[in-house]
Amino acid sequence: MSSSTTFRATTRSRVGGAVLAGIAAFGLVGASAASLGGITSSSLGADVGVVASCDTDGVTVTFTNAYDATLGRYQATGVTVGGMNAACTGKALNLTLKDAAGGSLGSLSTASVSGATAAMTFAPGSTVDAKLVEGVAVVISG
Repeated sequence: MSSSTTFRATTRSRVGGAVLAGIAAFGLVGASAASLGGITSSSLGADVGVVASCDTDGVTVTFTNAYDATLGRYQATGVTVGGMNAACTGKALNLTLKDAAGGSLGSLSTASVSGATAAMTFAPGSTVDAKLVEGVAVVISG
């Protein structure tokens, strides 16, 4: 056996050993990740849960606008959320008006939904330029 043959055999066994070590390490990492689950105060983990919605058929959103002569434009002064299911009664309602880029223009909230419809108004001086409103995010929680 020549020295070049010995070198190839030694190199192959080293490469083979490195590949096996890599596979073993990957298996340990995969097993560790699979054992995560459930988050407690003394451990790190991940978990998935289903969050049921109190309203599964959606809601309607209607804006109240008023002309502001000082600004020379229409301002969104309030929002009415309608069509909420009775299962949402007692839950908090939060709403955010969004611009074309998805940024927040203003938010409204109620502490407790009391029926199928909730009307919310902006505080004086915190109205929103109506032409900038491109979307709305509604969250009912609690």
